[in-house]
Amino acid sequence: MVVEVRVETSVTRHAWNADCSLLAVVPNDNTVVIFEKPAQPTDTWKRVAVLREHDALITDIAWAPKTNRIVTTSQDRNAYVWTYEQQQWKPMLVILRITAAATSVQWSPDEQKFAVGSGAKVVPVCYFEEGNNFWVSKMIKDHQSTILSIAWHPTAPIVATACTDYKVRLMSAYLKNLDGKGVETPFGPAAKFGTVLFQWESYGWVHDVVFNPAGTTIAMCAQNSTVSFVDIGAAAAGGDAVQTIRLSELPLTQLLFLPDGTLVGAGHCFNPMLFASSGSSWQCAGQMAAAKKAAAVGGNSARNMFQAMDKIGQSESAGTGAALNSVHQFCVCDLRLFRGTMGSTAAEFTSSARDGKVVWWTRNELEAAMQQLSIR
Repeated sequence: MVVEVRVETSVTRHAWNADCSLLAVVPNDNTVVIFEKPAQPTDTWKRVAVLREHDALITDIAWAPKTNRIVTTSQDRNAYVWTYEQQQWKPMLVILRITAAATSVQWSPDEQKFAVGSGAKVVPVCYFEEGNNFWVSKMIKDHQSTILSIAWHPTAPIVATACTDYKVRLMSAYLKNLDGKGVETPFGPAAKFGTVLFQWESYGWVHDVVFNPAGTTIAMCAQNSTVSFVDIGAAAAGGDAVQTIRLSELPLTQLLFLPDGTLVGAGHCFNPMLFASSGSSWQCAGQMAAAKKAAAVGGNSARNMFQAMDKIGQSESAGTGAALNSVHQFCVCDLRLFRGTMGSTAAEFTSSARDGKVVWWTRNELEAAMQQLSIR
């Protein structure tokens, strides 16, 4: 059974620290609120910090598990790296040198670098210069539109980008001064910084791209309600590497590979969907969550009807009241791995949405979805 907690009126992004004792959320504004996870879901969530430095909506947040540094990006075209010193979070401005909003951010596996997607058609790869004591950036170009998502290969200096020019690209983010010499990648010796190693064109905006834990597969979701999988080995050999699954649901905007190699996705389809590999092909197991019962219509039925039409675009006369048949009641904005328990419940990952909820998804929901797949 899923655990759900409403922490804010709206949550657009969230991130966990290394031991999942602290939760950072973006409440759809220019701040980040950090909560201490309580012992039980019903206990009070204690605010331990509010990060205020950005001048516009924060678009993404990444919390490095080893160094405990937080990086935030915003529509103000800036990024800040936050370090916890003397019982408070201190920001350091990152020189991004972009002319449009920053859209996404992710730390590299070694946490020496992070990459930023932007509306400026470039990807700043940022690293810390000890001599000058600030973060600098080096640009990856060759994009024709806004980059919506960034993903790092788990073992090689390679960045995958999801772009609104309908393309996914694998690009070299190799920096000799940080990565050293003789670095090998699935495409051979590390290529010059910014080299396009592989690209594939979808038939819609590409919303998200992720690597599996082994770094052998990337998955991407697009606005045309498709999810595609790329075999890295086949792509490096120049063979047919892409498999596409067309969904009957609304488009997914967020993807997450779990440690066991399965993939979950969510977005305009409010419940997460599970994808699993069987041999050389991928299949969709369907939605993970059990259906929720419709909320009972209260005495003020007219108010309920208009609230339903305003918030979720659904008429109460359809027989569902003011609640959708899903755990989340708004578009899912973020999926994150979760390592730990919420109360007595061990969860695999969490989701957050504009309804202000953070939801913990357990192994039970994954197994139920896999069972549906085996029945077919």
